[in-house]
Amino acid sequence: MERLLDVLLLGRYRFHELSLRGRVVLSQLPLNLTMLLSAAVLAASAPSALADPLFLLGQGTALALLALSAAVPWGRLPYPSFLAVPLLDFVPVGLVRASSSDVLAGLGLLAVFPIMWLAGSGYRPKAVVPVGALAPLLIVWVPILASGSATLRTLAAQLVYPFMMLAIGVATSVLTASNDAEKARSAELLERSETRYRLLETVLETVDVGVVVIDADGHDLLMNARQRSLHQAALPAGVDDAPEAQLLVYRDGAEVPAEPRDRPVARALAGEDFAHEVYRLGRGARARSVSVSAGTFRDGAGRRAGTVLAFADITDVLAAVRARDSFLGAMSHEFRTPLTSIIGYTELLQGEAALTPDGRADLHVIARNAAHLKKMVEDILAAATTGAATAVAWTRLDVAELVRDAAASAAPEADQAGLRISVKADEPLPVLGDRTGLTRVLDNLVSNALKYSSGGTEVSMAAARDGEWAVVTVEDQGMGMSPEDVKRAFTRFHRSAEAKRSGTPGTGLGLALAHEVAVQHGGSLDCTSELGAGSTFTFRIRALSEAPA
Repeated sequence: MERLLDVLLLGRYRFHELSLRGRVVLSQLPLNLTMLLSAAVLAASAPSALADPLFLLGQGTALALLALSAAVPWGRLPYPSFLAVPLLDFVPVGLVRASSSDVLAGLGLLAVFPIMWLAGSGYRPKAVVPVGALAPLLIVWVPILASGSATLRTLAAQLVYPFMMLAIGVATSVLTASNDAEKARSAELLERSETRYRLLETVLETVDVGVVVIDADGHDLLMNARQRSLHQAALPAGVDDAPEAQLLVYRDGAEVPAEPRDRPVARALAGEDFAHEVYRLGRGARARSVSVSAGTFRDGAGRRAGTVLAFADITDVLAAVRARDSFLGAMSHEFRTPLTSIIGYTELLQGEAALTPDGRADLHVIARNAAHLKKMVEDILAAATTGAATAVAWTRLDVAELVRDAAASAAPEADQAGLRISVKADEPLPVLGDRTGLTRVLDNLVSNALKYSSGGTEVSMAAARDGEWAVVTVEDQGMGMSPEDVKRAFTRFHRSAEAKRSGTPGTGLGLALAHEVAVQHGGSLDCTSELGAGSTFTFRIRALSEAPA
């Protein structure tokens, strides 16, 4: 009852939140209040009508039905039992109308209340609505039949009233059905939304990636547990929380915190989308290296609504890579010293006049294999040091001269394999670069071309200017590569299927190292190849306007 009063007086609760008894009382009240209002109107306009026994009986019956609505525990009875109240409401409506309709017009419209209650209940509308329309018909016909003045004309004259009540009932039933359908749809959508939210929440808490969602104003909308852990790592010592600008966020390899505008969140808020940017969060043993990606999300109207940032902890991965590179570097150094001795003593022995032809041939095999093994060791050592903080000597160089030098260095290997090297690099091509790095690119390209070419074919090297670029091409007529292998040609340790089948030795590092040097110089290295017809590698580096002195 207290909740019912709150609904009536304060509107604290919604109708569907009430108990069934409260809903029945609340549905009955409008009829009772309107009947009491009609009594007040009659008291002012025709006091004598209040003494009519039918009027008093109608008012008393209505009050009794209200008391019945409040007293009966409808929730314990079969669900449709409460509909007995609106059906019985037609009795007091009929009594009041019969007693005072000639004094107060429109009392028959009181039947609208039980009609709307019945039709709005949603219980078997095809049966309930016609029953509700039959009651108004009885309200107007019973007095006529009781008076003995019933004729076909008098009875037909009263049909408009029940048809009006029927129309109101049908309209109410249709609106109720539509409202119920909309509620069901809303409930389904709400359930789907809740399911999706729980799924999203579970995914975010399960993945081993920190995720933070930021709105267009920079406020955090969502942050998973992994991201909260990474946020803690970026806090200064002794601080429980800090704004973004005070977090210890470093660029990879830097010892000074990144400028506020260069930090991931600031870049994302500025509208920048990026992927796999490496940062370090925090200092000391707690520091974590992360790979950060950011993407903009938009609302239903296509407007920018915010940004999603993903922080992948790559601390252990970087440690493993450094350990691997350290191991490779150490082992390469250990291998290179004895190999240098083997090559040196082989060269000394080859100068001995007392060697037999067979012995000289054996020494040649030893020297060739030792040189090949040394080349592999140097590739591994270069792979272990590429990307490290090594000094790069930037100087003016002539790429055409480097191409000619590379061809001259590879000439003995080409002659031994029965291959020809043609060079077209006559015009100077000045560039700014690292001699060691560019020499490695050219040596790896020509060595790769010779290694995978058949005897009697030609390897072509050319250098020319193309606008602001110095372009070097190395073309062979060897075994070539499939489209799948071309896509991975510059991946470390990758070797094409044809190279593996041919049994040609190699580490799969030469092209990868050449590509890394090209990128380091702000250039590019591309490959086109046809299986069985050969490959063409194109190296581009920005040219200078004049030749080096």
